[in-house]
Amino acid sequence: MRRFAFSLIELLLVVDLPGAEPQVRPALIGDGPNALINPIDTKKLMEKGQGDGLLMFTCHVNLDGKVQVYYIYRETPGSKLLKEDVGNALWACRFIPAIYNGHRTEVSVAGTVVFLVKDGKPHLRVYMNQNHDDIAKGNDFIAPQLLTNTIGWEAARSDPAVVKASLYKKEGAIQLSITVDANGNQKGLKVILEDPPGRGFGDAERSIYAKARWTPGFRNGHPVECTFDYAEWFTFRAPARPWIPR
Repeated sequence: MRRFAFSLIELLLVVDLPGAEPQVRPALIGDGPNALINPIDTKKLMEKGQGDGLLMFTCHVNLDGKVQVYYIYRETPGSKLLKEDVGNALWACRFIPAIYNGHRTEVSVAGTVVFLVKDGKPHLRVYMNQNHDDIAKGNDFIAPQLLTNTIGWEAARSDPAVVKASLYKKEGAIQLSITVDANGNQKGLKVILEDPPGRGFGDAERSIYAKARWTPGFRNGHPVECTFDYAEWFTFRAPARPWIPR
């Protein structure tokens, strides 16, 4: 906990001049009453029967730090209660907004929630990445966050695979491995999973993300070049509340 707190302070002080806004900072969970981790009642979860569980999420965080839409996926068996609570917490929480080039910016945040019951006591951890090794080791790593205004939406609208999928309401999921340098420049993108395969979503994703920019990844409070896992969906629903894939 102390190391996380120290890194958070470092991130908040990434500035050029005393008192100035940071030049770059990812969206952060923070530690206030509206922080993501606080609305989740771990004791009540345990009392309801929630055992050890893990799930991943991606959410769009706006300029005010509010979540506009989220996805929850890859939950371990028996994690229904955890999934419901995390979904409600994402909808209600407030992130510390991301900053890029000295201005607040909207970003897509990817994270992992781990719930453990040890010696009869519940423990909750939220990681701001989805890398297996970093989560297993409990590393202080915040994965790069997508600047949502750099996505090639026009490429998506005109891509034949996307047009066909939209017409027939065919959905899909993509797993990406992305490399971003310490300045937020995308250096490489690989499609490592396409589900279902054969619909052309992988090629569409390469076009959509061709000019994407990111906040850099941070290890121990410092920007670094890194390769990280990132999930994306092709879905054609527009719910009033965030959609949670089943």
